[in-house]
Parts: sequence; structure tokens; C-alpha cells
Amino acid sequence: MFLSTSGLNQSYILKGIVNATVKRTLKAEELDEVDQFNNLYAQVQKKLENKALELDADGVIDIRFVPQIVRVSVGPKYMLLHGYGTAISFPKKN
Repeated sequence: MFLSTSGLNQSYILKGIVNATVKRTLKAEELDEVDQFNNLYAQVQKKLENKALELDADGVIDIRFVPQIVRVSVGPKYMLLHGYGTAISFPKKN
């Protein structure tokens, strides 16, 4: 299984679009960590891999990530990371 933020320069079969979202709640003492998305990227990547495997895909290409900070008026902030891409497989050679 592979993940790529770009396309491929070879033939492949489209299996479908996969997407995943993860959320982290920031407590008051963690507000200065608002830019630390690394762990969220790893979680989204794992979810994308699992969804691609369900489609019997060889990989996911053209992955895009959408980071977001959700501000709640009186409560904590949430860090959201949404990722999506195209699950593909390679043609089987006879």
C-alpha cells in the first residue's frame, strides 16, 4: 500500500474516493499546541490506507489534506484534519 500527494505517470484502475477525518480536543493548557498536526496526519493516513484496502486498492493518489481549527465560544478548541484521495489498483498482467 502506498500513499501519494501527486498522481502517477502510468496506467491504473480507479477504485473510488476515500476520505477520513480525525479530531483532537485542546484543553486550556494545550492551546499553544494549536499548530501541531503531525499526529493527526499519521492518523488520517492510516484511515485512508484501511479504506483503500477495503476497496482492494494498491494505493491512494492525489491525497489532499484540509487542516482546520474550530473555535468554540466558551469551550476548548478542536483541531480537525480531513484527508481525501483516489484509491487505485494496477492492471494485472497475464
